Amino acid sequence: MRDAAELNDQMISRTKASGAIRSSAVEAAFRGTPRHLFLPGVGLDLVYSGNAIVTRSDPECGITSSSSEVAVMGPMLETLQLEPGSRVLEIGAGTGYNAALLHHLVGSSGEVTSIDNQPAVVDDAREHLQIAGHNQVRLLAGDGHAGVAAGAPFDRIIATASVRDIPIAWRDQLRDGGVLVVPLRFGPGAQFVATFARRSDRLTSVRAVPGGFMPLRTDGETLETPLRVAPDFDVQIASAQEGDAEILAELLATEPAISVSGTYAGQVLFSIAGLVERDWITIRPRLRNGSWQGVFDRTARGVAFVWPIVLPSGVSRTSVLVHGSTAAGERLRSVLDQLADVSLDRVTLDAVPRDQGRPSADVVYERPNFWYAVSWHAARASSSPAR
Repeated sequence: MRDAAELNDQMISRTKASGAIRSSAVEAAFRGTPRHLFLPGVGLDLVYSGNAIVTRSDPECGITSSSSEVAVMGPMLETLQLEPGSRVLEIGAGTGYNAALLHHLVGSSGEVTSIDNQPAVVDDAREHLQIAGHNQVRLLAGDGHAGVAAGAPFDRIIATASVRDIPIAWRDQLRDGGVLVVPLRFGPGAQFVATFARRSDRLTSVRAVPGGFMPLRTDGETLETPLRVAPDFDVQIASAQEGDAEILAELLATEPAISVSGTYAGQVLFSIAGLVERDWITIRPRLRNGSWQGVFDRTARGVAFVWPIVLPSGVSRTSVLVHGSTAAGERLRSVLDQLADVSLDRVTLDAVPRDQGRPSADVVYERPNFWYAVSWHAARASSSPAR
């Protein structure tokens, strides 16, 4: 049987090859932090697969804690640009693995504070960190949305759970020029891991990449719940209406029309499509892995999905599956054409305080604390729809 050190080396090599680990500092942190110490009782092959691993769940709340996928953790740590002596706040303690990586990066002269709203999660993380030799990490049980005012200002803040709106407390607890990394939810399929630099009271885009995390929870908070369609599917629609479940159940029972059109733009297309199309939809089969994304046209009674296929030539193409009216397929193709030239390095996401007036961008989302201005064109549009 291969030992943990060998499996850890192989996991890191795979993650480096994918580009998720780039710097020698982040590589050293992963090599010096055995993941299995934070996942006791989990088989080594699964631990060092690098996959996300659920560690806590609740019959009513669903998954409440997990160890994130290593290929997602690496880029988030890279964008933090941590240095020895940095003071870091982590929102969401999880298993303590990410806090250990942070502590490795900031060294004994730095400070790592981690907060989680589940006391049992905090207790487990503290035990794991002690076993791994990271006793200096400060762990607190409390509402992550409030941050940790007593430790501010921080040089860096990283959230390991997603929010729909960045809490003002996080901005205020970050020093001017400091970096915030946070997963943001805008709608079905439209999720980004955004990196911001604080510039006075604004949060200016450094990087934005597609990526989804479970929601940051507060005791008693009601979170978005999927629409249950028949016995087979969980559905998320940007603005669900009464009767949608019945319409979708009827449509999904029909044989789809299939066509192949255009090149497959990947996850970035899906994330941005969820911003620009008001009736974007995601469907997850309950008994199978994966999900479908597309457009639901309730008026015309049609639903269309994107599905990537590999042709014999090896070129990836986009297969469009249409149930019901062809109008849904036409809307979907319009979105695909509109976003055909989008690339990751062109996506920016700025957070502008609400009292400063609505900014200009390709898409602007309005939230209680901030305007979120998302752009992917070199020149920003003079006007854009508020969502």
